[in-house]
Amino acid sequence: MGIPTITERKHFRLIPSEPEEPTSTIVLTSKDSYFVDVRILKDKWEEEKSKDTNTRECIDWAFAGRSRTTPHGARKDGMIQLSHTVWDHWIDSKSDNPGPDEGDMLVQEDGDVVERGMQKHPLTGQDTEYEELWHDLEVEAFGKKQNRSTLVMRVEDTERNIRGLAIKVGGYCQGILKTEGSLTIERWECKADTSDGAREDVSAWHHSQERRTRNGWFRTFRFGEENLPCITMCGHTSGKFGLNTTRTDSKDELELDWKVVEEYYW
Repeated sequence: MGIPTITERKHFRLIPSEPEEPTSTIVLTSKDSYFVDVRILKDKWEEEKSKDTNTRECIDWAFAGRSRTTPHGARKDGMIQLSHTVWDHWIDSKSDNPGPDEGDMLVQEDGDVVERGMQKHPLTGQDTEYEELWHDLEVEAFGKKQNRSTLVMRVEDTERNIRGLAIKVGGYCQGILKTEGSLTIERWECKADTSDGAREDVSAWHHSQERRTRNGWFRTFRFGEENLPCITMCGHTSGKFGLNTTRTDSKDELELDWKVVEEYYW
């Protein structure tokens, strides 16, 4: 457990290859260690900004679940090893039975975090050391009280093989829903006025009623046909969300009850 974070990946590499970053990767993590990790291929995403719904070709990977962290304090390669973390993939866009996902987290002098671990090489299938560089984005405060907040909603129906998780932290919200025959992924971003009075240019985005809220949130990515609770989570502007249940309809006319599992202000 810890302070909620918005983390952006700055690079990835399979050692000894050179670092690169072909994706827009954002990870939202709540106080109780729920997370949603969405990785969008930047070049394809840029081509599809005018579309209301994106294609599967945009998705590099998306997964969600809960993480477990073991603190450390030793020095390694000139950095402090902050922790060893395991990410349990409760939902995974690539697999119904995902393999282990764990790594050592090492803090650089500038505060960015290097993640190192092992994964299967996509070409050889051999276990290969990987490295990712992560940077924490600012968690913005909103509302009359200027509180920072996080909201986590979850749905599960074992009989219909349905799992979904959606998280809002600061100015980002992401959700993933996986059913027997479908996958739906969304990312929302708050484009409201910044502290210096500037407003981010959103002219390149297509803004249907379903892609924006009245309080300055925009859906910047969507794949799939199901409905997620992100628009409701983002549109909530005052007071606590509480133990509300948000009901969404699926394409098969089956109602899904998303329940609040965490709400935190600081």
